[in-house]
Amino acid sequence: MKKIFINFVCSWVCCWLAFYPALAHAQETEVTTNQPIPLTTGDTAPFNGVLIPTLQAAEMTARLEQQEAQCNLRIESEIQTALSRSQLLLDNCNSFRQTYDEMYKSQLASQRDYIDFLEKKATAPKIPREVVFIIGIVAGVGITIGAGYAMHAAAN
Repeated sequence: MKKIFINFVCSWVCCWLAFYPALAHAQETEVTTNQPIPLTTGDTAPFNGVLIPTLQAAEMTARLEQQEAQCNLRIESEIQTALSRSQLLLDNCNSFRQTYDEMYKSQLASQRDYIDFLEKKATAPKIPREVVFIIGIVAGVGITIGAGYAMHAAAN
């Protein structure tokens, strides 16, 4: 059984070598650097892939650089917009605070003035009650005499 198995493996290897010859590629070299390799029409490429003409590669590079610049500009624009919006909110808050401070200060000043007025009125020297009583009696007597004189003058 061992002999049959060895014969079978040997015949299989021989048939495989006979019917599937090794493939050979013309001037096959390994690309070890990332440097571009110039090609002309009819040359074989050292690798599989897409070959891009120099002009198209330059256009793609320029487009890539422009997109990066546009992206940076868009980012800066959004940052400036956000900063401006935040600064506007901050300025509005500061303006409201200043307005409220001024209103509060003016209310305090007017209330202090009114308090001072009331204090002056309350603490101003008053005429004593006795003097007011005497003035009232003198005024009443004067009015009575004046009314009597006016009646006497009207009767004559």
